[in-house]
Amino acid sequence: MEFEKVLVTGGAGLLGRYVVGELQDRCTVTGLDRTAGVGGGRWLLGDITDIGAVSAAAEDQHAVIHIAAVPNIWSADPETIMRVNVLGTWNVFQAAEAMGVRRVVLCSSDSVVGFTVREGKMVPPLYAPVDLEHPLQATDPYALSKVLGEEIGRSFAARGMEVVVLRPVFVAYPEMADELRVRAEDPVRYRGSMAGGPSAAGGGPLWHHVDPRDAARAFRLALALRQPTFERFFISAEVTLAPEPTLERLERVLGREIEIRRPEVFRENPFAPLYDLAPARERLGFMAEHEQRHLVA
Repeated sequence: MEFEKVLVTGGAGLLGRYVVGELQDRCTVTGLDRTAGVGGGRWLLGDITDIGAVSAAAEDQHAVIHIAAVPNIWSADPETIMRVNVLGTWNVFQAAEAMGVRRVVLCSSDSVVGFTVREGKMVPPLYAPVDLEHPLQATDPYALSKVLGEEIGRSFAARGMEVVVLRPVFVAYPEMADELRVRAEDPVRYRGSMAGGPSAAGGGPLWHHVDPRDAARAFRLALALRQPTFERFFISAEVTLAPEPTLERLERVLGREIEIRRPEVFRENPFAPLYDLAPARERLGFMAEHEQRHLVA
């Protein structure tokens, strides 16, 4: 791997542990989190809102993968989400630049599009598939924090840093399997965390998902990307978990049709996600190897 020393913020978290595992045999990994992770590697305890802790962790690193964040709108109040996610991202980029780090891989979210969280007053997409030129229509604090994080990354890329932004959809961890089954059995009455999962089954109205092993591999590929400046990618499984094909479900949810710019995507794969995965395949070399439709069949 080109980068010999990589810092992973949030390395002890649900997604972070998969990313650390994906990298640990390929480079020297340092994890920064409020609690130490399991397994080998070097662990530093600290909070991303503490610029001193982030600066100390970034020292002598070649790249940073920034995952640490309040993970959704249910995990904290709006003020905490904005403080941790926005200030924390600013601290990571500021510290990385000060310490001479060449590349930062930023964990964003598909929520930036604005069609993920019902409680966030979703805004319908303008067309499908949603590509990287689609307007960002965040309406809830978490989604807005991710939009602002991307803009922070863009500003540091303009100053010369290499920045790769990944927008994973809902990550379907093994702990979520029963939750996904329960939702599929009775989606109308499903209210979340009914099977003891760590959170409600997510993925927005189209039930997007990505396996954590695939998500971790996407972060590794972002480190291997040749000569990026500022690049963004949607990261998703090749199919949704929804009971009906994507366009049929989209029309039912919206109560109307929207413009379909590449109908062949949904003709060839009726359950294709809303998001355009072509850039991830063609530029990042990423294509999901796992999907969980067997849980909802």
